[in-house]
Amino acid sequence: MNILPHNISTTNDLLTSRGGLLAIATLMKKLNLSNLIDKHFIQPKSNRGFRPSVFLNSLILMQHEGGIRLDDLKYLKKDTALKKLLGMECIPQPDSVGDWLRRMGISGVKAVSSINKELCHIGLKDIKEVTLDIDASEIRSNKKEAKKTYKYNHGYMPMIGHIAEINHVIETDFRAGNTAPKAKNLEFIKKCENNLPNDVKLKKIRIDCAGYQKSIIQYCDENQIHFAIRAIMSQTLKNYINSLD
Repeated sequence: MNILPHNISTTNDLLTSRGGLLAIATLMKKLNLSNLIDKHFIQPKSNRGFRPSVFLNSLILMQHEGGIRLDDLKYLKKDTALKKLLGMECIPQPDSVGDWLRRMGISGVKAVSSINKELCHIGLKDIKEVTLDIDASEIRSNKKEAKKTYKYNHGYMPMIGHIAEINHVIETDFRAGNTAPKAKNLEFIKKCENNLPNDVKLKKIRIDCAGYQKSIIQYCDENQIHFAIRAIMSQTLKNYINSLD
């Protein structure tokens, strides 16, 4: 066996296995996200409290790493090299983050909506007409209050609205798992539309069969919105399609 011409030695340099988070952190800095967060969220009453951006920046990085619970923050907290690289002086304890999220409540939801609208405006740039995709997305959960979804799993079934041109989530509606995917879809579409920048028009909508509703089709017709909705096939509809040939 030939000996490879490499020498192995020890080092005291800080190392991290989370180098991929650099791209996310760079984007967050480019978007000036910390200032946006601190602008819209309620500030701490004490000068010893963390700024809102400290909490949310930690959560964003944790989720991009694949974390699914607050306790996963401890892995970032222990990564000295990553914190030094990103210039993060502190990552809050999971319990502190949970307490902060509960304190924010509805005001936090409104703050996220305001931030999201500004980010959408940045992403759209010169785009003035957009396509909206809406769909329910199952989140499995072992929580006691989680209800059974139509897929027979316990969890939640939030409705999510995407702007197709920039792959941006414009609105979400957190729903119980047993909520029908077709519930209040027109109201959700209007919320998505209201979240768009003032100079941007909703031009197209795409929905699965949960959106096959008279009220949605009428709304699209009245507002000159093109739509693609998967219909629930029936003999009556099939006969009508055949009559168009």
